[in-house]
Amino acid sequence: MSAIVKQPVEQGDVVVVGGRRVGEPARMGEVIEILGSPDRPHYSVRWEDGHQSILYPGETTTFKPRTTRAATPELDVAAATAHLVETLREAGLEFELLPHRRTMTAAAEARVLGVLPQAVAKTLIASYDDGACVRAVVPASAHLSLAKLADAVSAKTVELMTEADLVRAYPQFELGAVPPFGGPAGDRVVVDRRITELDHVVFDGGVHDTSLRMRTEDLISAAKAQVADIAVD
Repeated sequence: MSAIVKQPVEQGDVVVVGGRRVGEPARMGEVIEILGSPDRPHYSVRWEDGHQSILYPGETTTFKPRTTRAATPELDVAAATAHLVETLREAGLEFELLPHRRTMTAAAEARVLGVLPQAVAKTLIASYDDGACVRAVVPASAHLSLAKLADAVSAKTVELMTEADLVRAYPQFELGAVPPFGGPAGDRVVVDRRITELDHVVFDGGVHDTSLRMRTEDLISAAKAQVADIAVD
């Protein structure tokens, strides 16, 4: 059985190869070239671990646009990072821009930058109670506990936002690359206490091919963040 592709695959799209056994993680990569004939295509793919191969898709293969932004203007990726840079410069904070190969997860970001996963922060967006947004910042090596996050913000319910909701709420950033600060004002930010054990932390710069590195205490200050235990033990 061949893979089901609902729309033409384009260069830069994300390919996901699901595991065949229970508990087996999916593999993610980026389509860098489309090969073969239109009726029987195969793809040159760069995987998250940096390896490149030719993929002949099968029944566990799915594709999706690298950024789902239907009915929204095309993202200006330069402006996405420039917005953060200007915010930090106005605050007089020291930071570094780290351009890198495009990655789709915080763990892959750590690998391509050659740093430990616990030194990279991922920002997960949740809504709570009356629809307010909270940015939960945890190490790339950890998982977010929604129960702990609910306690931290004194909320009855906390739910991760859907991709469609994220596109509407954060149109200035790439899907999956929302940083801990910048963009819509009024978001609550909660940083996991494990991150405060680091002198410096790396995080997405609003796009999937540029990261920022800065002092952890400065990140907390720039984001006006609350520190709490919000990661799964």
